Amino acid sequence: MKIVVAGGTGFIGNKLVSDLSNENEVIVLTRRDSKDDENVKYVKWNPYEQDINFLADTISGYDAVINLTGESIANKRWSEKEKDLILKSRIVSTRYIVESIEKAKERPKILVNSSAIGYYKKNTDEILYESSGISTDFLSKTCIMWENEAMKAVKFGVNVSIIRTGIVIGKGGILERLDKIVKYGFSAYNKDQWVSWIDLQDLSDMIRFIVYRNLNGPFNAVSPNPVKMKDLFSMLAEIENKRRVIRIPSFAVNLLLGEMGRLLLFSSQKAMPKKAIDSGFPFRNTDLKAALLKYLKTDN
Repeated sequence: MKIVVAGGTGFIGNKLVSDLSNENEVIVLTRRDSKDDENVKYVKWNPYEQDINFLADTISGYDAVINLTGESIANKRWSEKEKDLILKSRIVSTRYIVESIEKAKERPKILVNSSAIGYYKKNTDEILYESSGISTDFLSKTCIMWENEAMKAVKFGVNVSIIRTGIVIGKGGILERLDKIVKYGFSAYNKDQWVSWIDLQDLSDMIRFIVYRNLNGPFNAVSPNPVKMKDLFSMLAEIENKRRVIRIPSFAVNLLLGEMGRLLLFSSQKAMPKKAIDSGFPFRNTDLKAALLKYLKTDN
């Protein structure tokens, strides 16, 4: 297949492009200066500045477009300026991609667009499926607007699949940050808080599974085995040989990080990958401790 990946040089994108390039022709849209390799062509783009026809010509004749673009939600405290950047980085790039699909002479068959389980309600013991209810917080509103932009491609005869990711466990990313907290002798969680996670390899596999089968609709990109956040920190403490860690109270995190800290560190969501399972997706990495050991104790 011929596949375009927007945001293919980030944490998730690097792994996905590596896996895709083993068996496909891949174009990566990136703001960085990158050199082409045997199966990957890097195209510099800027959705704020370039003409729509530029991307329309680039994607014309390609089978699939995968959109992973978006400013990190965990880089800084959420000022109004930072919130605006987080939202616009997703909306503008997705709108640009969809408008380019409309203008392409040969349109792709499928658009796979990233999102997050932040879409759903939070702090409930309810199991969250793809049809579950939404919230009114910033993360939920961002995901809703982001997905709505992607879904506009349907009217151009393109299948649209939405990937709602949980916490992605891989070398780097949020695992590196949580592990650093434990190394300093701390933890941060609410007593009954659930965390929905997915191994980076399973996430890459799921996206490719959806592309190859031309599936549509939302998919919860999470392991079928969610865990309590306190158990995640216990596993990290055991791996790092920390006999005692001090739990940071929520009010302290709130003072330091504000709304971002409350939603990212203390929100409880128990999501399940119902649609992936129903579609026959074969999860390979559903043991959280094994995943943590794989990325923290090896060079994988």
